[in-house]
Order: sequence, then C-alpha cells, then structure tokens
Amino acid sequence: MPERRPKPISRILKVTPNDDYTLLVEFEQGNKILFNMKPMLKSLPYQSLNDLDRFRSITLEKKAICWPDPAAPDESIVPLRLTVDNILFTIRG
Repeated sequence: MPERRPKPISRILKVTPNDDYTLLVEFEQGNKILFNMKPMLKSLPYQSLNDLDRFRSITLEKKAICWPDPAAPDESIVPLRLTVDNILFTIRG
C-alpha cells in the first residue's frame, strides 16, 4: 500500500481578520488556521497593526497576507507581509 502523505498547505483563499487580532486563514486544500497575531504586534515591523482598522485592511497574494504601507509618522521601510511559511514557522515555534 503506498504511503499517504498530507497535501501541502498552499494558496491562501480567504483571510478573516478578527477584533481580537487573530486571523482565520483558509487554504486551497480546505485547511484552516486560526492565527494569533497579538505577540507579533509587539515587534517593530508589525506595531502599526495595533490600529484595528489597519489590521483589518488586508489584501491577499497567492501565498501571503499583505497590509498597505502605514501613513506618516509610522512609515516603515519594510512592507508588511505574512507568508504561509511565516505562519507555519510561528505555529511550530
């Protein structure tokens, strides 16, 4: 009997930002993850997402969740993106 391997998590289909700073991330293969971003909001790249309206203003790429660049004076030189790999690495951490 051939070995059954789980299908890899791939493309993000939908992300629902919640008021408690979690993201419900739904993937192409039917997998779902509830990802808690609260700890990340303490780190410099993600601090601007403490504004709930900004946190909710996501866009999707195939394998990433993105936020628009913050307005002055909170401008950042790093675009805010959260990739599938970032999510999985943080969960396994």
